[in-house]
Amino acid sequence: MSATVQPVDRETWRRLASGFGDYNYRQLWEFGVACAARVGAHSEHVAIYDDGNLAGLADVRVKAVPVLGTGIAYVNGGPLVRRGEICDAERLRAALSALCAEYVDRRGLVLRIAPPLPGPGNWSAARAAAFTTCGFVPSEGLLPHRTMLLDLTRPLADIRKRLRQKWRNCLNAAERKGLQVRTGTDADTFAAFCNLYDELLARKEFAVDLDARFYAGVQPRLVEDERFEVTLAEHEGRPVAGHVASVLGDTCVYLLGAANEAGLRHKASYLLQWDVLTRARQRGCRWYDLGGIDPQGNPGVYAFKAGLGGVDVTAAGPFECPPTRLTAAVVGAAERAYRGLRNLRRRASRLA
Repeated sequence: MSATVQPVDRETWRRLASGFGDYNYRQLWEFGVACAARVGAHSEHVAIYDDGNLAGLADVRVKAVPVLGTGIAYVNGGPLVRRGEICDAERLRAALSALCAEYVDRRGLVLRIAPPLPGPGNWSAARAAAFTTCGFVPSEGLLPHRTMLLDLTRPLADIRKRLRQKWRNCLNAAERKGLQVRTGTDADTFAAFCNLYDELLARKEFAVDLDARFYAGVQPRLVEDERFEVTLAEHEGRPVAGHVASVLGDTCVYLLGAANEAGLRHKASYLLQWDVLTRARQRGCRWYDLGGIDPQGNPGVYAFKAGLGGVDVTAAGPFECPPTRLTAAVVGAAERAYRGLRNLRRRASRLA
């Protein structure tokens, strides 16, 4: 019997996803639905079974290309196949084969997959080999996800010892400032962070694809144990810095951070990072993912994240598997046209 995909409902998805070590915010039901809606796509949540056994899960965002009868099936942060520390390449191959049979062979779509971050040992290499075996090729024009990954299984004293000297000095200074740190998942706490983030965007004069208010909009739809965790540093009762994280599977992910002028003076972001990673470690997280780095495009943020002493890692992929080369070319041209139009609309909106 070959592996097959079966649609699942929301409650079944949550129940099954909690058993995977690589469960991550990009595969949250509500996050995927919200991201799909932004680009006129829809999410399909499927379980993959191989000989009756659960092999994996995937939230597949399907975007049709009008008139052409094709489109893209996009899996971001999946498929989920890793059970705890167990990295099973056979299970991954079964999941990839089933997804290809459904979305490429049967429906004629380009299947594009951005896998989760590496797991234990040589899992990254084994995963890349599985994609190649199943007929995937690197996705042109899309950069792989690069981040700093901090091993939280080491003793806390060892983690602190390995902080870069400047980073540790800033943390020591922040700890002497009398800052209060609190964490919540409620609307008011998220709203306080959004205000800090809006101030940051105005000060830095840059735009982001998914900003704080996007995550805040998703938050009320999530069940409590899957919600984004917002941590604020306050000075004299007023928020001066904030941090948004997702804690799922065996990894804590740094999503967003912001500080105002007072927060910068008090080195509050250093204290927040230390508080978050300490609590993630206490909860049994294996890794702390610092949420993406760009040494050339954003050297200041890169230096800050590198100061925690993590390892610079790059996730395998993205990969894609098209029905034909012609389909891949047609879909690629449609994507470029769509992105160009979207960028024009954004520029017009900023100028209005």
